[in-house]
Amino acid sequence: MEHRESPSQTQNSSTHGCRSSAAANESEELRMLLNKAADVFSEYVARCQTDETPIVALESSGAEELAAEFAQRISVSDTGAGDKIWDEIKQVCGLATNTWSERFLYKLYAAPTPIGVVSEALVGMLNNNAHVFNASPVGVVVEAVVASKLAELANFPAKTAGGLTFPGGSYSNIHALMVARSQRFPGLKAKGAAALGGKRPVVFTSQHAHYSIEKAAIAAGVGLDNVVHVPVDGKGRMDAAALRRLVEREEASDGAPFFVNATAGTTVLGAFDPLAEIASVCEDHGLWLHVDASWGGPLALFADRSVFAYDIPHARVHSLTINPHKLLGIPLQCSVLLVRDGLRVMKEALGLNASYLFHDDDDDDDAGQEANSEAALWLDRVGGSWDVGDATLGCGRRPDAIKMWVTWRYYGSQYFSDRVNSARSAAVAFAQLLRTRNEAEPTGGFWWLLAAPESTCVCFWYVPRAIYSDDIADFEAVRQRALCAPPSDDIFAQEYDPKWGHATRALFGRLNALSSKVLVDYAQLDAAAPDSRKKVCKVPAFFRIPFNNPSITTSTMASNQLH
Repeated sequence: MEHRESPSQTQNSSTHGCRSSAAANESEELRMLLNKAADVFSEYVARCQTDETPIVALESSGAEELAAEFAQRISVSDTGAGDKIWDEIKQVCGLATNTWSERFLYKLYAAPTPIGVVSEALVGMLNNNAHVFNASPVGVVVEAVVASKLAELANFPAKTAGGLTFPGGSYSNIHALMVARSQRFPGLKAKGAAALGGKRPVVFTSQHAHYSIEKAAIAAGVGLDNVVHVPVDGKGRMDAAALRRLVEREEASDGAPFFVNATAGTTVLGAFDPLAEIASVCEDHGLWLHVDASWGGPLALFADRSVFAYDIPHARVHSLTINPHKLLGIPLQCSVLLVRDGLRVMKEALGLNASYLFHDDDDDDDAGQEANSEAALWLDRVGGSWDVGDATLGCGRRPDAIKMWVTWRYYGSQYFSDRVNSARSAAVAFAQLLRTRNEAEPTGGFWWLLAAPESTCVCFWYVPRAIYSDDIADFEAVRQRALCAPPSDDIFAQEYDPKWGHATRALFGRLNALSSKVLVDYAQLDAAAPDSRKKVCKVPAFFRIPFNNPSITTSTMASNQLH
């Protein structure tokens, strides 16, 4: 077989952009590229983990200039960069947000694990499509295994529970709501709104839930006006008694409640809704209970109970979303939707059995299987056929479960436990550090902890003395409260000076400036009446630090960059 020249030999040749049909030695080209990538990527990660490397190297004001520069590099007559591509790859790395640093404290994820990077490359190299079995046999099987193991940890019934991966928690949540809608209104799949018979589908979610539930209501045709925002208690958890009252109110009118979204790890406070109480409401009224555990799921499933205990009631939850790409270090994106009754309900709700893709003559997977055999149980979990794509709204699917499986097998379950235990311990330690810092700085500004951390997220203010320059006495009085008072059990029972929010935004800009050595975020707490989409600010802007990176140390938390 003729040997094909490498890109470095042909980078200026007019034939460089055309892959030779006569020389198919792609394995050698792949080996060469991966060897080079190993050097470039490992050097990048090593550089990212030094104190000198900034977290952000590109401001939004430079986006247009960079877009123009990149656009000029591709043209109709482009013959390719050849080996020069590595210079451009290094440029991309240099301009990317540095998630490998322990000082990346910005969002609900951190850098992937090293084996996670390998698993991502594996998925790309296989280029399988997990919609039908023959297009990704091992991907479909691994997906079923990962979903089954996670479902077992989530206290789902082992014999029936199944699940699928999706590109992000929002898509998992959307699928859960769509399936619940079809279960409650089976005629809607064929007849649309005419099947409702004048009934108004109603969704319930807490005031602090992720906005993907509202997006799901839009996609499902429920409408934002039919999303009821249930009040929360003083720690940001859904009020189950209020949920019951609101469900009964909707039932007494023209409403048809069908779906309740509880949250395990709210986006801002990291609060965990009381599932057992919420499940009782759902059971009494025949409602689908979904748990958005996108962020908090790894903590709930893998943490040692001495570190963090959260009970998911056995077989009382219909579906649950968990994102291994958040606390477990799996590369973005990897979200898993677990369904108590397996994929059959998803296929019934969303499937179309397109004959060009899902062949009827192949649907004899369960032929000859004994009802209670292990093989029959696996088939039941995947809905009777290993062609699982018909259980989704889409078609093409990456076998992202491979990334979770590879990481799980490489490190073992204890690694996941250690990782989430470390994150929880870091949050508790940082909260205590803020109070200690107040005592050590008797004349400067002060730190105010919004609440004791519920999970792995710490919310607080730094209040500079300068914002009280016109009233030092008032500053000292508030500062003494910060020194003496423990974090409140009811964050909404207190009044917070709006100036704290202004100060937070100003400090955020300074901390996250170009070439900054730390990247943090802020949030505010908004709330709306159950019947209104208009939200008002209840708690002014404060810093919000999620602890996701297992390499963060006490010295990082005590550094001047955070204080």
